[in-house]
Amino acid sequence: MAKTVFHVPASLNRSFLDHEITLTGGGWQARPSPIKQLLFFGGGILVTMWAATATFISSADPLVIVVFVSWALVAVVYLGGLTKTKELRFMTVPAFLAYLPGRARHVYTRRSSDPSEFYSIVGIDDVDAEGEIRFADGSVGQVYLVVGSASYLLFDDDRTQILDRVDAFWRKVNPSCEYVFVTTKEPQRIYHQVANLERRRHQLELMDPDLLELQDEQYDILTGHVGGRFTSIHQYVLLKGKSADALRQAHLILQAEVEGSPLVIKEVTVLDRDEALQTLRVFYQSTDNDPFTPNESLS
Repeated sequence: MAKTVFHVPASLNRSFLDHEITLTGGGWQARPSPIKQLLFFGGGILVTMWAATATFISSADPLVIVVFVSWALVAVVYLGGLTKTKELRFMTVPAFLAYLPGRARHVYTRRSSDPSEFYSIVGIDDVDAEGEIRFADGSVGQVYLVVGSASYLLFDDDRTQILDRVDAFWRKVNPSCEYVFVTTKEPQRIYHQVANLERRRHQLELMDPDLLELQDEQYDILTGHVGGRFTSIHQYVLLKGKSADALRQAHLILQAEVEGSPLVIKEVTVLDRDEALQTLRVFYQSTDNDPFTPNESLS
């Protein structure tokens, strides 16, 4: 039976400070807050009071003290707020400070520039002929073009079966392999149509000029309009395993799921080197519009 309510499960990496408690009193009940947030608020208020009474600020004009206390309390409340992942905003301050310098916000990709900064973003060493990606951290990956079964026109029974199947699928996934789903809007793929057109051209018994002109016109329509101007949604999944064995096991699980039922993934296609580079091109694009090539870009 499919679940009617979904939620993000609690992380197994929680500590004592992540436990939530609810403050109540006089018929008033606050939202549950983690202990670390309450400690941050309490510590921030104490530090503000100490700074306003025991430091050089205490000898300042009363208006200055009021402004300082107001600003400090606002800062404590803001930095003590929770992000969507239930982390304190204060934890993002180091990353914000590291992002402030202009050098940290711009990565130069000139041929004379140091390639280490660009390499730290890409993190890809090589893509072999079979499309297997070797990452800088030692992990390996493979890109697949996938087609699912989701639709706004699903019946309730079909939706229930899909949800149950998806739930069972993720229970089989090994945590040693990461699933990265990428959804892009790209020109329609016309490989099969062009190949069929070429096949028809070679099978012509009579090379009539009118027929050849008609096929040339069809080819121009496919390559210049259908495959160039008309876009469609494509979805890819990148399997990134910690090792080659982890990637192989993830591939077997994915293949077994596709062969066993079309509810989770209806079709899956392994991308070779050229197709994988074309997919990565969405994220890493050179200035001359050439497909991204790791070895060339980092040389």
